[in-house]
Amino acid sequence: MLDPQVTVTALLGAGFVATSAGLVVQTRSKRALAVRGAWAEQQRDAAEQQRDAAAAHGAALEREVRHFAEGTMPALVDVLARGYRGVPVPGLGQEQLAGTAVDLAHQAVRRMLQEAVSVTREQIGRAARSSVRDIIDEAQTRLHRCQMSVLQEMERHPDGTAYHQSLMNFDHLVTQALHTLQRTRILTGSWPGLQRADCTVREVVESARGRISDYLRVSYTYEPGTGETWLEGRVVEPVTVALTELLSNATAYSSGKVYVEVQVVQTGLCFFIDDGGLNMNAFQREEATRQLAQREVLDVTNVQDSGQLGFAVIGRLAGEYGFVADVTSTSPLGGLRAVLRVPRALFGHGPSDEEIQAERHAAMALTTQAPLTPASLSPAGDGRTPPAETTGPAGLPQRRRRAARTAEPARDGAPAPADDPDAFSAGLAHLGRTIHDTETHTLEGDQPHA
Repeated sequence: MLDPQVTVTALLGAGFVATSAGLVVQTRSKRALAVRGAWAEQQRDAAEQQRDAAAAHGAALEREVRHFAEGTMPALVDVLARGYRGVPVPGLGQEQLAGTAVDLAHQAVRRMLQEAVSVTREQIGRAARSSVRDIIDEAQTRLHRCQMSVLQEMERHPDGTAYHQSLMNFDHLVTQALHTLQRTRILTGSWPGLQRADCTVREVVESARGRISDYLRVSYTYEPGTGETWLEGRVVEPVTVALTELLSNATAYSSGKVYVEVQVVQTGLCFFIDDGGLNMNAFQREEATRQLAQREVLDVTNVQDSGQLGFAVIGRLAGEYGFVADVTSTSPLGGLRAVLRVPRALFGHGPSDEEIQAERHAAMALTTQAPLTPASLSPAGDGRTPPAETTGPAGLPQRRRRAARTAEPARDGAPAPADDPDAFSAGLAHLGRTIHDTETHTLEGDQPHA
């Protein structure tokens, strides 16, 4: 028989073991439930974080697209299409999107917009420039013929008469109109439309002075050492046009005299134009320097002020023919000093001895074959005949290279003073005929590239 005490102890032990096992199982179950609850909570937190991140990313994308459409694109249109300078173009609005597909796509759109505007503008500009050049060619041809007719009429009447002076005034207006056409065709990528023989510096200065309205205000300090220096015929007209623009600018922004002086330097020669008018501020100097360095053709689709194109004309010619212009100096008179430097490589030699002899023989032959009349005599009254004219392409007048003529200043050995309008007009008339004798008008297609 079992001992009751042992039996009770055994039963109690078994119950304790069962109870302990139940407690262990219950503890493990609770722990497993806690682990699963924590994991589920972590999953919920991660999902919420992902949802918040996705919402933030979507909001950033929306802000970036709106920034690109409302900020970047209008600024790009202002700069590329409208040509506004100094307009800041915003970059990426949301830095966290740098390098993403959205950023790369926006950069591609910017490049495509720039290319589209550039191609469209170039196509329109090319067609417009071609049309402008065609119109200018016809107008310039007719004006040249008109001017030649005026010169022929002037040669038939003595200097100093009222009729001769009226012809001089008319010729001056035609000359200004021709210069306006020249500056336009230069900016549209063409050459000046006029080929000259080798000319002296004096002829270049007087030709430029005769192309502006206030030519009587220009005082040229003539010195034989520089005034009789020859320039190559290829660059005579470009230098004259550039000098005309500088004189026009000086007389437009000053009320007193404008002084022109030419000095020979080691690298060539310099034209100094001094006025006592308004000087330029720093911004204007910077803009003028930019235009003088501009080598591109005129963008006819984005011309803001056609009256402020003089420096752009000079820049085109300087880049094409190799001379240099500068307007950053101050004149001793307090105004602006403009400098036009022509290198020695552009110096000319004038007509050769053979050409001079051929011209003299031709003149002698003409004088012996025809009786001398006032109409056949030269304006100087020395029995020389004007150079023979021929007809070039499209009926444009051409003249042979004229023989070298010595300067014919006033009796005191200096050019007629600009303060005497009558004397200056008479001298300018004779100089105009001399300069026109050096001109050869040809069409654009016949002009070799510089």
